[in-house]
Amino acid sequence: MIDRRALLTAGAATSLLRYTPASAQPADWAQIERAAKAEREVVVYNTGVGLHRDVAGAFEARTGIKVNFLDMHASELRERVRIEQSAGRFVTDICLNGSTGSIVMDQLGQFQPHGGLPNEANLLDAFRDNGTRISIFQNIFGFMINTRLVPLSEEPKSFADLLHPRFKGKILADDPRASGEGYATFAVTYDKLGVGFQQQLAKQELVFTRNLLEGAQRVARGEYAVYFPQKFSDYLLLKPLPVKFIWPTEGSPYQTFMLAMARNAPHPNAARLLMNFFLDPAGQAFYARSGRGVTVRGALDDVPAEIRDALSAKLLGTADAAREAEFLKLAKDIYGA
Repeated sequence: MIDRRALLTAGAATSLLRYTPASAQPADWAQIERAAKAEREVVVYNTGVGLHRDVAGAFEARTGIKVNFLDMHASELRERVRIEQSAGRFVTDICLNGSTGSIVMDQLGQFQPHGGLPNEANLLDAFRDNGTRISIFQNIFGFMINTRLVPLSEEPKSFADLLHPRFKGKILADDPRASGEGYATFAVTYDKLGVGFQQQLAKQELVFTRNLLEGAQRVARGEYAVYFPQKFSDYLLLKPLPVKFIWPTEGSPYQTFMLAMARNAPHPNAARLLMNFFLDPAGQAFYARSGRGVTVRGALDDVPAEIRDALSAKLLGTADAAREAEFLKLAKDIYGA
């Protein structure tokens, strides 16, 4: 298992040794800022949630550059970019996606190097970027239960507990058969807990959704007893309702979200400026306060203790991008096409 607290501490110590790339020195950056403001806007294809708009709003207030979002599922984002680029239509500047999808798109040649960012110096050592993709936060997953449907004595404490007959037909889950949070959790639990766990879970007659926000709300309304994978950050928004977040005893799957500049981005300077802002303390503060794992030094310093301690929970692992096709096929084999 991964000790997140140790990871953050070690990263803070080693990241002081970083250097700022020559292409991102302040003298050069002033020229990029002027060019970015002349471009006036930046387009982001996004698979995340509304919080990115809060970061973008702060960016707009600082720079005067408009950020235009188009939201979609992870599998849709990759295909949309493929179709547009194949047709010679270069619409988006930045793709904001999970690490698995981002790595695959990078391998497919759908991105271009960002050219260096001053705030790369803030990155924890575990989240070094490769010159193209930058890690901006982590979603950490557990379960969410409706406390009116699941009494204290019957709460699932582990993935294994989800196999109890009492939960048959009562679990709503993000669909693991397409890239996204459900897939990421499937890949980690298949790898760590084995095929037997997934085969037994399939017998629980899970109901799948691809609407992440609505899924959690349906459990809060009492349509289902359990939702997973549930992001801790989204749970915090639902706390006044009859819901409870469960950290699985085996550890929590997690998914790192990344930004990358699309190939032939129409507003490359504005894109570069926005990517840099996501690593700025002002940008990272939105993620830290919302209950997401962060990727830069000092981002948790001013976060309430409840959230800081929760983000130190044991981690189970993250999906291996190189095995995406393998795990998607396995998910379809187990749960049906």
